[in-house]
Amino acid sequence: MVSILKTDKIQASHGSTIEIPSGHKLSGAAGSIVAPGQVIQTLVATKTDTFANTAQSFTDIPNMTITITPSSTSSKILFNWNLAYGINGDIAHGYVMAVRDSTNLLVADDDGGNRTEATHVCNAYSGSGTHHVVNGVFLDSPSTTSATVYKLQLKSSNGQAIYINRSGRDTNDAAYDGRSTSSMCVQEIAG
Repeated sequence: MVSILKTDKIQASHGSTIEIPSGHKLSGAAGSIVAPGQVIQTLVATKTDTFANTAQSFTDIPNMTITITPSSTSSKILFNWNLAYGINGDIAHGYVMAVRDSTNLLVADDDGGNRTEATHVCNAYSGSGTHHVVNGVFLDSPSTTSATVYKLQLKSSNGQAIYINRSGRDTNDAAYDGRSTSSMCVQEIAG
């Protein structure tokens, strides 16, 4: 026979600790037993192929998008990313933007000037054979239980190609060129 205990609060009768004896455990549906700061869910996206972008407006990077549905409006979302890039041209900049749905996250202040506001600025160096990684982390408070999209976007400063997971030159020369992977992760953290 199974008994059901219905209550709004459990409190220790002596002291401040409630003990669960060895061999016993509390169980519940996913996300039903949480403590503030606990990771409720983790989702990861990994990009192993290359991508080239010449657009001068922010464009979604293929395979660098995650949709997560928070279990509570009080949850935080921890957004981490590592993005490998190369630039084809000595005078070119790439701009990376971390985005939730259509909201830019972690955007720099342009200080009243004409600077491009972005999460990262990727710079080219002489020879175009360079290959770099930008990474970041952002703790978001979306205040929703609806499906929420986190993604990375990229744009070029002047129409020269910005590459993901390869150098700008990429001539298949083992002494200079290589390929990389990029990844991103979102975690729901109990509020």
